[in-house]
Amino acid sequence: MGAHVRFLLTFLYLLFLIPHVYAQDESVHTVEAKGVGIVVDNNTALARDDAIRDALRKAVEQAVGTLVSSETMVENFQVLSDNIYTKTRGYIKNYKVLSESKADNLYQVVVRATVAMGSLKDDLDAIGLLHKKVEKPRVLFMIAEQNIGQKYYIFWWSWWGGGKSEFVGESYDLSVTETTLKDIFLEKGFNVVDIIGSQERIEISNAFRVADLTDDGARSIARKLNADIVIRGKAFAKEGPRTPGSSVGSYLADVTAHAIRVDDGRVLASGRGHGVARHVSEVTGGTKALERAAKDLGEKMVEKILAKWSSGTDIIKITIRGITSYKTLSRFKNILKTRIRGVEEVYQRKFEGGEAVLDVEASVTAQRLADDIARIEEIPLDVTGTTVNTIDIRF
Repeated sequence: MGAHVRFLLTFLYLLFLIPHVYAQDESVHTVEAKGVGIVVDNNTALARDDAIRDALRKAVEQAVGTLVSSETMVENFQVLSDNIYTKTRGYIKNYKVLSESKADNLYQVVVRATVAMGSLKDDLDAIGLLHKKVEKPRVLFMIAEQNIGQKYYIFWWSWWGGGKSEFVGESYDLSVTETTLKDIFLEKGFNVVDIIGSQERIEISNAFRVADLTDDGARSIARKLNADIVIRGKAFAKEGPRTPGSSVGSYLADVTAHAIRVDDGRVLASGRGHGVARHVSEVTGGTKALERAAKDLGEKMVEKILAKWSSGTDIIKITIRGITSYKTLSRFKNILKTRIRGVEEVYQRKFEGGEAVLDVEASVTAQRLADDIARIEEIPLDVTGTTVNTIDIRF
C-alpha cells in the first residue's frame, strides 16, 4: 500500500473518531427501567415497542429526578409531560434490552439506558425547573472592586450600616462587578440579597470592614442577612498596552471569587473571570472590562453552584451534643445507615467531650432527614435546630 493511501486512510479514520471522542465528553447518566405494553390482537411486536417506549420514558423520569426535587416533579407534572417526556428519544443516547417476558396480555421489558444529561439540563433550565432543585437559595455578593482612577478597593460592607471605614473620601453605590453578577444570578432564578434597596440594617464589626474579608467574616455578615450562599472576592481593573499616538486605550480586568455555603462553610465553587475593553475614557474602559470579567465569571459560577446544589446527594452536617458514651454514638450511626431513608454514607469527623460531628451523605433534604431522626425511639434525643445543610441534636 502506498504512503499516500495510508495517509488518506488514517485521515478518514480520525474524521470518524473525533465525533465519538467529543460525544464521550457529554455528561451522561445510566439507569435501568422497566416498561410494560399491552398485547392487542396477539400483536406482540407492537406491545414490545410500547414496552420499550414506556421503559425509556421512565429512564428519562429517573434522570429528571436527579436534577429536580420530587415536590417540583409532582407540582409540574403536566409541564414535564408536555416539554420533556414527549421528547424521550431525544435524550436517550443508547439503550439495551436486558430482559423481556410476556404474561397474559402484558409484555414487559427491562432496559439499561444512557441519558444525555447536558440536553436534559438545558431543557429543564429553559422551562424554569432546573433551579428549583436548589430551592432558590438567597445569594449575597461581597466583591471588593477597584476601578481605574480609584485609590482604594471599594466595597459596600465598609460603609453599610455606619461604622468605621477602611478608606476615606470615596463615593460608592454598587460595584460594576456585583451589579453584573446580580443580573446573571437573577436571570437563572436565584434570590439575591439587595443591599442598596434593603431597609434592613445590621451591625457589622469594624474588624470585618476590610477588603480582604475572611470566609468566616463573610459568613458572619451573610448569616445576619439570611443568605444561603455568600460569594466573596475581588475585582481589579488596570490600563493595558496603548498604541503610540492613539487616543483609544486598552483596559484589562480580573475578578476572582468563591461561593461559600453560609451554614456549614462548604465551598461550592471558585472561579476567575477576565475582561478586555478598548475606549477613549479610562474610567469607561475599566468599567466595560470589569463587566466582561464579571460575565465571564458569573456563567462559570452559576453552572458550578447548580451542579453542586442539583446533585442527587449532598453532605449534611450533624452536630450531636450530650453523648454519654461512644457506644451510644455508634448505635446512632448504625441507625442512620440502616434505617433512615435517603442516607447513603456516614462519616465521623469528631468525637470529643460528649460532642460529635458527622457528615452524612444523603439524597434527601436536611429538613426531611431531621424529621426522620426525630422519630427515632431507641435513643432519647431532641432535634434542636436545622438549616438547609445542618442539623443540631442533643441526646
